[in-house]
Amino acid sequence: MHSPFRHAVALTTALSLVGCAALPQDRAYRETGELVQIRLGTAPSWPTDGQAAPAHVSDAALGPADAVRLALQQHPRVLQAYAKLGIGHAELDEARRIGNPSFGFARLSTDGHGSAQIVRSLSLGLTDVLLLPSRKRLAAAELERLQHEVAAELLEFASEVETAWYEAASAQQIAAMREIVAHAAEQSAALAQRFFDAGNIHRLQLEQERAAASRARIAAVRAAADAQRARSALAGLIGQPLDGAWTLQAQLPEPLAVSYDPDQLVERALQQRVDLAAARQALALREDALGVTRRWRWLGEVEVEYERENEGDERLRGPALSLQLPIFNQGQGAVARAQAELSEARAELDALLLSVRNEAKLGVQQLMVARDIAERYRTALVPQLETIVARSQERVNYMLMGVFELILAKQEEYDAYQEYLEAVRDYWIARAALRRVVGGALPDDASVPAPSIGVEAILPSPEAPAMDHSHHHHGHGEAQQSQQRDPHAEHRGHSQPPADPAPESNEHESHEHHMHQHHEHGGTP
Repeated sequence: MHSPFRHAVALTTALSLVGCAALPQDRAYRETGELVQIRLGTAPSWPTDGQAAPAHVSDAALGPADAVRLALQQHPRVLQAYAKLGIGHAELDEARRIGNPSFGFARLSTDGHGSAQIVRSLSLGLTDVLLLPSRKRLAAAELERLQHEVAAELLEFASEVETAWYEAASAQQIAAMREIVAHAAEQSAALAQRFFDAGNIHRLQLEQERAAASRARIAAVRAAADAQRARSALAGLIGQPLDGAWTLQAQLPEPLAVSYDPDQLVERALQQRVDLAAARQALALREDALGVTRRWRWLGEVEVEYERENEGDERLRGPALSLQLPIFNQGQGAVARAQAELSEARAELDALLLSVRNEAKLGVQQLMVARDIAERYRTALVPQLETIVARSQERVNYMLMGVFELILAKQEEYDAYQEYLEAVRDYWIARAALRRVVGGALPDDASVPAPSIGVEAILPSPEAPAMDHSHHHHGHGEAQQSQQRDPHAEHRGHSQPPADPAPESNEHESHEHHMHQHHEHGGTP
């Protein structure tokens, strides 16, 4: 191999090394984690070996922020999202390199006894070299867009985990309430059985109490199953076993007052939504790609080549150029494709902008409605039903109403309290959805809400004896004794009703004062 051939090999090797500087392997992962950290307050972890390390679970009850932290540390969806970054990083590394040169060898001989002809060639595609700067720029922009896209997926996942936590915590509280109700109803049925055996109540009253206990137990079993399903869904998201020792906070927080300006939230969303940033980057990327396509549309495959030919003692060598002529294909299809992709990216950005504006305003309205419903339960319906139960208890004690009507009143009271818990849950789920729409923290996220009304505020103690029905046979003296065993008097905090009941308005005001007193002390009375 003579010196000109060696020079060609050296030139080819030098060109092939253009843009081959090593890329930081963790830069894309780190920058994506920072995007999530700024908006969420916690960053996902990305194991280099492809497997998540087990997350530490404290002995304290888990709150929604704890659940999000655990999910971002070890859920497979985090690894799946980060795998996209690895693919984008590999594509950028590929775009920074030109194609390998080709080496050709041919040995030609005649049928006679003449000497063989040997041809050696070394060729390199020049098109790769010319397009290298554009390829590098487009691949780097695509990786940056992919970082924002992955960050948006992780924020969406965090919102899903937060919603699952609220559903699990609410189901757990409802199950606790229904269990206490069932236990109290079964105690009442057991006491009714003793009264029936003693001949103090008739069969209808006994069966009514027993049916109420069965209904309460069915509701408790159903609530426990719902709580187990919600816990299972959350366990799958935070990477914990269903039967593990981890626990949730006992009560949902109290809803916060909503005073957001929808227009300000829209502006906040437009500034910090990472999927919007990804869509804008996609549009800029398509515009750049269209420009590159138009600029190089006439360029086909271009190859530079160096050949060396030996035939006997005669040697021939020299450069060669192969150029594709743009006669039939002048890049029309590539330009049309680039234009269509640009139009698609512009339409996706416009649709996302419209969706963000509408979802932000709708989210504020839904949050306001959810809080209003929860407040109406807390300040109006639940106290009103408490009053109805108290008055019904008095009328039963004085033989002015049947036991069945009292049982129905209690059932409505318990159902209303469950609906109150569900309304509080719906508020926090709506708040998590609004935080997802905004793309980060809400203005009052730093506020520390008080706990909502606890189960014991509305329910009788499971140790409290059931209502004494013996007054139906023993007069008002034993009716007063039955009043003292009224389990609802314990949680209402009122004295026993007098012989002449007070007006309904005063009783309702007293119950409403009880509900407000809970919030003044920041917890369960």
